[in-house]
Amino acid sequence: MAAALANDSPKYRNSLICCSPRSVEESISSSSTSGCVSADESIDSNYIPKSIANKKLKIHSTATREEIEKAIIQCKELVLSSPQCSDERKWLVRYLVELRLRLEDLKDSDGQIRSKVTIKGHHFEQQTNISNRKQYCDHCSGVIWSIVQSSYICTDCGYVCHYKCVDDVCRVCAHVVMTEKGQFEMHICPEKGLAAQDYKCAECQTTLTFKDSWNEPRLCDYTGLYFCTTCHWNDLLAIPARVIHNWDWDKRSVSRIAYQMLSISWTRPYVDVENVNCKLFSFIAELEWVHKMRKDLEWMKRYLCACPEGTSLLSPLFVQLGDVNKKYSMSHLQAINDGSLETQLTELTEICRAHITKCPLCSGKGYLCEVCSNNEVIYPFDSGAIMCDRCNSMYHQVCWLRKAQKCLKCVRIDERKKHVADDVDANLEYDIDKFVQ
Repeated sequence: MAAALANDSPKYRNSLICCSPRSVEESISSSSTSGCVSADESIDSNYIPKSIANKKLKIHSTATREEIEKAIIQCKELVLSSPQCSDERKWLVRYLVELRLRLEDLKDSDGQIRSKVTIKGHHFEQQTNISNRKQYCDHCSGVIWSIVQSSYICTDCGYVCHYKCVDDVCRVCAHVVMTEKGQFEMHICPEKGLAAQDYKCAECQTTLTFKDSWNEPRLCDYTGLYFCTTCHWNDLLAIPARVIHNWDWDKRSVSRIAYQMLSISWTRPYVDVENVNCKLFSFIAELEWVHKMRKDLEWMKRYLCACPEGTSLLSPLFVQLGDVNKKYSMSHLQAINDGSLETQLTELTEICRAHITKCPLCSGKGYLCEVCSNNEVIYPFDSGAIMCDRCNSMYHQVCWLRKAQKCLKCVRIDERKKHVADDVDANLEYDIDKFVQ
């Protein structure tokens, strides 16, 4: 290596800068692999439908304005002729948007280097102010030398690549994938084996072998698929499925696409703990306590939304955690594990409770226990109160148990309905007897 670096040939230095350990192999197989779409089985939008694979819709970055306009017309015709709600139409609509964005970029660039590019759902922008942090290309894993090389970065998922690699990008934008799926993979490392992948990388379709250590198969603990070293950089992250099922926060290696998907969706409420693993509340006391406070905050939100003075307490944290969808984000669960979220919710709950109990408008919407006839005002978020599921009447838990868990209001309603039904039957029998006579 030292002898190679000592070579003063400018041609050699340029080739050393622009090439990665794998770029030579990729250049040999570029005719068959460049422009191919990822075969990751966990991403439904990551392939070209077979029915339009031979339509030759793909165009190169050097395509002229006329060629792009012709491709747009052809793509529109295929959209109209494709079945509704099919994967084919879904792919065509997305590609039509990319073609139109590329046409607009071509009009703005006027033959210069494109500052914005749209490929595979990525919204690439040319990097101008690059930080001192060393960057690597997500396509070829080579170093991006900002002094002599132009590069692009996706504004949605953070995908970074060389200018020369932008046309060969085979990974669909992680933002597009997670927006369509709307949830995490809830199976722990759903591995299918290399044979199911035909011994090829799940993303770039490079043949995997155990003979070369630099191209050994690497397992992604999130998707359960095998990737090559270019598509799998041994990034470490906590896996949502392991957290929900085992409360395991140990970081495990994931592929680049999985790392970007998890990073983008880390703050999105995608985890429904009640439906996936409701027993987790009985084992994690902090999670159960936060879950109860979220329910209490949801009730408090209804009081505060109707109060002019209480709307100031609806902070972004309160609005986010008081959501009725009962879902958690990974950042919420991580804060529960650290103990920071429990402290914040406790302080917020005390502030809201103090306002509701002291405000004349909010306290006037409280309840009185009908059993004990006590003048104490009770609320749905009180720990010693219980609500009837039918009529929403409130009772003390002690009074509720003393009445054998029977709501007095519901009993009166049932008796009234019974009396009305008896009166109707009596009147009907009277009318029938009168008609017979």
